[in-house]
Amino acid sequence: MLGQYSHFFAACATASAGFTGLLLVALSIVNHDDHEAGTRERRTVLAGTAFFALIDIFFVSLTSSLEGVRLFATASLVMAGIGLLATSHFMPRARRAGNFVRGFPKRRINLAFACISAAGYSTQLILAAALLSDPQSPGLTRALVFMLVALFGSALARAWEVAGTPSTAGRSAAEPPRRIGGRGRPAATGGNRLTAELLTQLGLITGATAT
Repeated sequence: MLGQYSHFFAACATASAGFTGLLLVALSIVNHDDHEAGTRERRTVLAGTAFFALIDIFFVSLTSSLEGVRLFATASLVMAGIGLLATSHFMPRARRAGNFVRGFPKRRINLAFACISAAGYSTQLILAAALLSDPQSPGLTRALVFMLVALFGSALARAWEVAGTPSTAGRSAAEPPRRIGGRGRPAATGGNRLTAELLTQLGLITGATAT
Protein backbone atom coordinates (compact mmCIF):
# COMPACT_ATOMS: atom_id res chain seq x y z
CA MET A 1 0.00 0.00 0.00
CA LEU A 2 2.90 2.36 0.73
CA GLY A 3 4.69 1.52 -2.53
CA GLN A 4 2.98 4.40 -4.36
CA TYR A 5 4.54 6.83 -1.88
CA SER A 6 8.11 5.47 -2.15
CA HIS A 7 9.46 8.45 -4.12
CA PHE A 8 7.70 10.84 -1.76
CA PHE A 9 9.22 9.20 1.32
CA ALA A 10 12.69 9.23 -0.25
CA ALA A 11 12.36 12.94 -1.06
CA CYS A 12 11.05 13.71 2.43
CA ALA A 13 13.93 11.88 4.13
CA THR A 14 16.50 13.68 1.96
CA ALA A 15 14.92 17.12 2.25
CA SER A 16 14.30 16.93 6.00
CA ALA A 17 17.95 16.01 6.59
CA GLY A 18 19.02 18.98 4.45
CA PHE A 19 16.53 21.29 6.17
CA THR A 20 17.89 20.30 9.59
CA GLY A 21 21.46 21.16 8.67
CA LEU A 22 20.43 24.47 7.11
CA LEU A 23 18.35 25.34 10.15
CA LEU A 24 21.27 24.82 12.54
CA VAL A 25 23.60 26.82 10.29
CA ALA A 26 21.08 29.67 9.98
CA LEU A 27 20.54 29.77 13.76
CA SER A 28 24.27 30.04 14.40
CA ILE A 29 24.62 32.79 11.77
CA VAL A 30 21.77 35.00 12.96
CA ASN A 31 22.72 34.57 16.64
CA HIS A 32 26.44 35.11 16.11
CA ASP A 33 26.46 38.89 16.47
CA ASP A 34 23.30 39.22 18.54
CA HIS A 35 23.89 39.61 22.28
CA GLU A 36 20.22 40.22 23.16
CA ALA A 37 19.35 37.22 25.34
CA GLY A 38 15.59 37.45 24.79
CA THR A 39 15.88 37.47 21.01
CA ARG A 40 18.34 34.55 21.04
CA GLU A 41 15.97 32.55 23.22
CA ARG A 42 13.02 33.27 20.91
CA ARG A 43 15.03 32.06 17.94
CA THR A 44 16.15 28.98 19.85
CA VAL A 45 12.55 28.06 20.70
CA LEU A 46 11.44 28.48 17.08
CA ALA A 47 14.42 26.52 15.78
CA GLY A 48 13.88 23.78 18.36
CA THR A 49 10.25 23.23 17.44
CA ALA A 50 11.14 23.27 13.73
CA PHE A 51 13.94 20.77 14.42
CA PHE A 52 11.56 18.27 16.05
CA ALA A 53 9.11 18.60 13.16
CA LEU A 54 11.93 17.79 10.72
CA ILE A 55 13.13 14.87 12.86
CA ASP A 56 9.55 13.54 12.84
CA ILE A 57 9.47 13.72 9.04
CA PHE A 58 12.92 12.14 8.68
CA PHE A 59 12.35 9.09 10.86
CA VAL A 60 8.80 8.44 9.70
CA SER A 61 9.92 8.66 6.06
CA LEU A 62 12.98 6.51 6.68
CA THR A 63 11.09 3.70 8.40
CA SER A 64 8.26 3.91 5.88
CA SER A 65 10.67 3.04 3.07
CA LEU A 66 10.42 -0.54 4.36
CA GLU A 67 6.82 -0.45 3.08
CA GLY A 68 5.14 -1.78 6.18
CA VAL A 69 1.89 -0.01 7.08
CA ARG A 70 2.13 -1.05 10.72
CA LEU A 71 5.72 0.17 10.88
CA PHE A 72 4.65 3.47 9.29
CA ALA A 73 1.86 3.86 11.84
CA THR A 74 4.12 2.89 14.75
CA ALA A 75 6.84 5.34 13.72
CA SER A 76 4.24 8.09 13.33
CA LEU A 77 2.78 7.28 16.75
CA VAL A 78 6.18 7.37 18.48
CA MET A 79 7.32 10.57 16.75
CA ALA A 80 4.01 12.30 17.46
CA GLY A 81 4.44 11.47 21.14
CA ILE A 82 8.00 12.85 21.07
CA GLY A 83 6.73 15.96 19.30
CA LEU A 84 4.11 16.58 21.98
CA LEU A 85 6.73 16.17 24.71
CA ALA A 86 9.04 18.60 22.89
CA THR A 87 6.20 21.11 22.52
CA SER A 88 5.43 20.92 26.24
CA HIS A 89 9.14 21.49 26.93
CA PHE A 90 9.51 24.52 24.65
CA MET A 91 6.29 26.32 25.61
CA PRO A 92 7.49 27.42 29.08
CA ARG A 93 10.73 28.66 27.51
CA ALA A 94 8.74 30.62 24.94
CA ARG A 95 6.63 32.14 27.70
CA ARG A 96 9.72 33.15 29.71
CA ALA A 97 11.26 34.66 26.55
CA GLY A 98 8.18 36.88 26.21
CA ASN A 99 6.75 35.30 23.07
CA PHE A 100 3.21 35.40 24.46
CA VAL A 101 3.35 38.72 26.30
CA ARG A 102 0.61 41.20 25.40
CA GLY A 103 2.00 43.91 23.19
CA PHE A 104 4.78 41.75 21.77
CA PRO A 105 4.79 42.40 17.96
CA LYS A 106 4.70 38.71 16.99
CA ARG A 107 2.51 37.44 19.83
CA ARG A 108 -0.23 36.19 17.51
CA ILE A 109 2.06 34.24 15.22
CA ASN A 110 3.84 32.70 18.21
CA LEU A 111 0.50 31.63 19.66
CA ALA A 112 -0.44 30.22 16.26
CA PHE A 113 2.80 28.22 16.11
CA ALA A 114 2.14 26.80 19.58
CA CYS A 115 -1.44 25.80 18.68
CA ILE A 116 -0.35 24.32 15.34
CA SER A 117 2.31 22.19 17.06
CA ALA A 118 -0.08 20.82 19.65
CA ALA A 119 -2.88 20.24 17.14
CA GLY A 120 -0.58 18.77 14.48
CA TYR A 121 1.11 16.23 16.72
CA SER A 122 -2.20 15.32 18.36
CA THR A 123 -3.75 14.71 14.94
CA GLN A 124 -0.77 12.61 13.88
CA LEU A 125 -1.04 10.60 17.11
CA ILE A 126 -4.75 9.93 16.61
CA LEU A 127 -4.36 9.00 12.95
CA ALA A 128 -1.45 6.68 13.73
CA ALA A 129 -3.43 4.91 16.46
CA ALA A 130 -6.42 4.55 14.12
CA LEU A 131 -4.20 3.14 11.36
CA LEU A 132 -2.70 0.60 13.74
CA SER A 133 -6.21 -0.64 14.50
CA ASP A 134 -7.17 -0.67 10.79
CA PRO A 135 -3.98 -1.09 8.70
CA GLN A 136 -5.93 -1.74 5.49
CA SER A 137 -7.53 1.71 5.41
CA PRO A 138 -6.24 3.73 2.42
CA GLY A 139 -7.92 6.88 3.74
CA LEU A 140 -6.07 6.77 7.06
CA THR A 141 -2.80 6.00 5.28
CA ARG A 142 -3.24 8.95 2.92
CA ALA A 143 -4.15 11.27 5.79
CA LEU A 144 -1.06 10.24 7.74
CA VAL A 145 1.13 10.78 4.68
CA PHE A 146 -0.28 14.27 4.24
CA MET A 147 0.62 15.01 7.86
CA LEU A 148 4.25 14.99 6.69
CA VAL A 149 3.39 17.79 4.25
CA ALA A 150 1.77 19.74 7.09
CA LEU A 151 4.86 19.26 9.25
CA PHE A 152 7.03 20.52 6.41
CA GLY A 153 4.89 23.64 6.14
CA SER A 154 5.16 24.24 9.88
CA ALA A 155 8.94 23.74 9.90
CA LEU A 156 9.38 26.04 6.89
CA ALA A 157 7.35 28.82 8.53
CA ARG A 158 9.35 28.56 11.76
CA ALA A 159 12.66 28.53 9.88
CA TRP A 160 11.56 31.67 8.06
CA GLU A 161 10.90 33.33 11.41
CA VAL A 162 14.25 32.15 12.80
CA ALA A 163 16.04 33.82 9.89
CA GLY A 164 13.95 36.98 10.10
CA THR A 165 13.53 37.56 13.85
CA PRO A 166 15.02 41.02 14.53
CA SER A 167 16.93 41.87 17.67
CA THR A 168 14.91 43.84 20.20
CA ALA A 169 17.91 46.05 20.64
CA GLY A 170 17.99 46.54 16.89
CA ARG A 171 20.78 47.76 14.67
CA SER A 172 21.67 51.38 14.41
CA ALA A 173 19.34 53.16 12.05
CA ALA A 174 22.33 54.87 10.49
CA GLU A 175 24.14 51.60 9.77
CA PRO A 176 24.00 50.93 6.01
CA PRO A 177 23.48 47.37 4.73
CA ARG A 178 26.66 45.46 3.97
CA ARG A 179 27.37 45.29 0.26
CA ILE A 180 29.52 43.01 -1.79
CA GLY A 181 32.78 44.76 -2.65
CA GLY A 182 31.51 48.00 -1.15
CA ARG A 183 28.92 48.54 -3.86
CA GLY A 184 26.22 46.74 -5.82
CA ARG A 185 23.60 44.56 -4.21
CA PRO A 186 23.60 43.83 -0.46
CA ALA A 187 25.56 40.79 0.67
CA ALA A 188 23.47 37.68 1.25
CA THR A 189 22.45 37.27 4.86
CA GLY A 190 21.94 34.02 6.73
CA GLY A 191 18.18 34.42 6.28
CA ASN A 192 18.48 34.95 2.51
CA ARG A 193 20.68 31.89 2.10
CA LEU A 194 18.36 29.80 4.24
CA THR A 195 15.30 30.92 2.30
CA ALA A 196 16.91 30.09 -1.04
CA GLU A 197 17.95 26.63 0.13
CA LEU A 198 14.56 25.90 1.71
CA LEU A 199 12.76 26.80 -1.51
CA THR A 200 15.13 24.54 -3.45
CA GLN A 201 14.42 21.62 -1.11
CA LEU A 202 10.68 22.35 -1.23
CA GLY A 203 10.85 22.12 -5.04
CA LEU A 204 12.45 18.68 -4.65
CA ILE A 205 9.55 17.47 -2.49
CA THR A 206 6.94 18.97 -4.83
CA GLY A 207 8.54 17.22 -7.80
CA ALA A 208 8.56 13.90 -5.99
CA THR A 209 4.92 14.29 -5.03
CA ALA A 210 3.97 15.07 -8.63
CA THR A 211 5.62 11.89 -9.86
